[in-house]
Amino acid sequence: MPLVVDSEEAMKIVLEVVEGPHRGQEFTFDGHDNFIVGRARCAHFRLPKKDPYFSRVHFMVEVNPPRCRLVDMGSTNGTRVNDRRVQTADLSDGDVIRGGDTVLRVSVVDAPPVSPPPLPSRPSALAPLPEQQKHAAPETTKTYEPKLPEVSEDSFAPEPAPARSSIDADEHLPDIPGYHIDRRLGQGGMGVVYLARRDRDGSTVALKTIRPAVGGTGREVQRFLREAAILGKLQHPGIVAFHEMGQAGELLYFAMEYVPGTDAARLLAQHAPLPIGRAVNLICQALEALHFAHEQGFVHRDVKPANLLITEHEGREICKLADFGLARVYHSTSLSGLTMMGDTGGTLPYMPPEQITNYREAKPAADQYSTAATLYRLLTGHYPIDFGDAPKEQQLGRILMDKPVPVQNRRADVPVPLAMAIERGLSNDPESRYPSAGVFREVLLPFREPR
Repeated sequence: MPLVVDSEEAMKIVLEVVEGPHRGQEFTFDGHDNFIVGRARCAHFRLPKKDPYFSRVHFMVEVNPPRCRLVDMGSTNGTRVNDRRVQTADLSDGDVIRGGDTVLRVSVVDAPPVSPPPLPSRPSALAPLPEQQKHAAPETTKTYEPKLPEVSEDSFAPEPAPARSSIDADEHLPDIPGYHIDRRLGQGGMGVVYLARRDRDGSTVALKTIRPAVGGTGREVQRFLREAAILGKLQHPGIVAFHEMGQAGELLYFAMEYVPGTDAARLLAQHAPLPIGRAVNLICQALEALHFAHEQGFVHRDVKPANLLITEHEGREICKLADFGLARVYHSTSLSGLTMMGDTGGTLPYMPPEQITNYREAKPAADQYSTAATLYRLLTGHYPIDFGDAPKEQQLGRILMDKPVPVQNRRADVPVPLAMAIERGLSNDPESRYPSAGVFREVLLPFREPR
């Protein structure tokens, strides 16, 4: 059962080296982060090269206080927790991690008492933020509404509207005050998306609901919604707009722009691989939106085919980016729990190395890598890294250490200049990628299909 912390005192995870050549060294974490141990340059705790028992990337600890999880990243000699060899293990205060001659002890510092979360029978109320009081909803719910222009019912939906099946009819739909929910549109790593109508004006929206992996106080939820509301300021024709967000019972909800259409993941499943010109055209549109957002200080952090939403306008295929910045805001909070080995919704194969090693500070270059990986996938039907049958924990290590398979090895008719552009976008070193998403787009433009 999720735990609710009834204190504002910040908790920390401390990893102390108690045996080995680095004895006495400590590493402290006060938020969601990753910690990699090994001999490679990308390791946060780098062991001596002469240590015969440690692999280049040996294990990773994901922390989101007070939770802590160890993942062995395919090491040769294994990792032990409390003298038991493990592949993954949830860690507790006092647990001991051993790899080779090095031993670390886990401490949860300043952990206040915890209690089971309440089970509300109706949507819970949150105190409105001062600048948003005029948008307050009825007492049964709290809404955070960015000041955005209304959009028409021609907005985007994650997938076409098929005839409702008997299974759909039997599905339990959530109760979100102020909205009438018609049916489920799809489900991803963070939550479920529904087709809904907003009661106050009859507008059609895509309503995304998230059930936090970890219970939180009203203050924590309010902080998350306040940060998420900033995403509503990002207005661009190539970006799916956020209209309002709030909490209803145990759910967080986000009302977003809606347009009948599909997404690149479904398109790929039906027509893989895509024609070169068509794939490049979609990616050029995505890069145009990314360049705009990056100049405003926003990073998407979760570019992948499922977040490229596709519709048509006046005979042209239009691409819009969904969930812009939501992954960053959600995963930076304690509400997200531990996510690296959870349901990543297909995110992992598109994740740049620095999003693993520098989890809390993904920069615009990270979106460039993910976009290049998405283009690679659309053109070949394969991921850039050859994961084979490797489990998720070993996939993390391969993202850090392996080079992408050259795109022409997967598809011989990809022009050499296009292959070189994709290779640069997939560089493990962010500084070796293009100066901006806009420059990357300019390089790709000659290969898109004629309009």
